Amino acid sequence: MQASQQTFEDVSTIFNSVFNVQLANSPEAINEVFAVRYQVYCIDRPFEDPNCFADKREHDEYDMRSAHALIRHRMTSDSVATVRLVTAGDNPEQASFPMEAPCLHRMSQQAQDAFASARRDQIAEISRMAVSREFRRRLNEEKSVSGISEPAYYSDSENGKRAMPYISLGLFAAILQMSVKHGITHWMAVMEPAQLRLLKRFGVEFDHVGPIMEYHGRRRPAFTEAASLIEGIRKRRPDVWSLITDGGRYLPAKPHHGYKTNVRRVA
Repeated sequence: MQASQQTFEDVSTIFNSVFNVQLANSPEAINEVFAVRYQVYCIDRPFEDPNCFADKREHDEYDMRSAHALIRHRMTSDSVATVRLVTAGDNPEQASFPMEAPCLHRMSQQAQDAFASARRDQIAEISRMAVSREFRRRLNEEKSVSGISEPAYYSDSENGKRAMPYISLGLFAAILQMSVKHGITHWMAVMEPAQLRLLKRFGVEFDHVGPIMEYHGRRRPAFTEAASLIEGIRKRRPDVWSLITDGGRYLPAKPHHGYKTNVRRVA
């Protein structure tokens, strides 16, 4: 028990001492989201063509019906990571999710049935999880030749390096906050296998995970009921559960009907 409490202090305290989660509720914050995405998806890796975004802000047709969030570096207020939650919008039965047509039919029949039985207005796709490589670089560089102070802003670099592995958990905290706000009960996502493995080490396990497929690189589709995922984290990693839920402050809504799992109770 004592060891578990110590782990809890490390995960939450280290992350929160370096970063904070911010929902992007203003045009200015959403503009920052698009700027981080441009850096990650157009510059850091060849996911999108930078020539398509003259304003250096990566965005697409799904953003108008999405909720957005940022992870900020506390000391500098720099935006270091972002995620969006694509919702079904105002016309759920007529709106599709980005991964729905290309990926869902490749998943198991059980996953497809689970998706079909959930209310579309309570489903959201986790999308555009992006972490700035520039921030990683700044944490690792030494003082500049001039001795002046851009790297000095990152004088908490040792603690920052310790906190970096927890950025994915911070993004999940943002996903959960947005889901609570919008009444989301089910999540779908397409993730790199390495990202899914990392999340699993933290106790974050989706109910359904499909086969590796080619979808903007090698990816695996996933679908889950939010409450069952969060409850699984609570059982496996109470320290991570506390970080993601802010000590139980944010808990996902349960579905009104449909999709059943063996574990539904969230403490």
